[in-house]
Amino acid sequence: MVPNPELPRKGSFVYDVIDDSEKKKALDKFKMINNYLVTPLYRIGILPLLGFSRIFLLLITIGRKTYKRHIFPLEYHRINNTIHIFSARGTEADWFKNLQKNPEKVEVKLGYHNFKPKIEIIHSKKEKLEVIKWYVHKHPNAAKHIFGWNSKTDDPNSGILDPLIDLIQIIKLHKEC
Repeated sequence: MVPNPELPRKGSFVYDVIDDSEKKKALDKFKMINNYLVTPLYRIGILPLLGFSRIFLLLITIGRKTYKRHIFPLEYHRINNTIHIFSARGTEADWFKNLQKNPEKVEVKLGYHNFKPKIEIIHSKKEKLEVIKWYVHKHPNAAKHIFGWNSKTDDPNSGILDPLIDLIQIIKLHKEC
């Protein structure tokens, strides 16, 4: 069997959320873990105490239809001292749609600190590619799980990452002083 040269690869999270036959199962599993484990433990301070705030933040948005408060635990990364978050579902993620509709009402809980960020959605394909290359270099195991990256055989300069540029949304959260 010849491995799929395209990213995202079958079995990865991004592949599962864009593949209609796997989408519901992947999202249900993700929502259950977030709603019943990650969010409650983060909110009461247990996960930050255990160091999870080095990996996860809580993004608090106002619903674009309901105007209710929604809390989403998201993986984040600091690149050049700026917080970056990623939407593996692209523009289809509810939190991304809420963020676009009500950007002035977005809050971030990072560890025990809350702040209102200045939001910058990265539109430049070149900048998105550089962030994705940074990610596969710094976090090859996570990249394997998220979109099927193989650090032993994949070359980030070969164009293999190009399909991800249009699939994944990358957002910068600037801490305003």
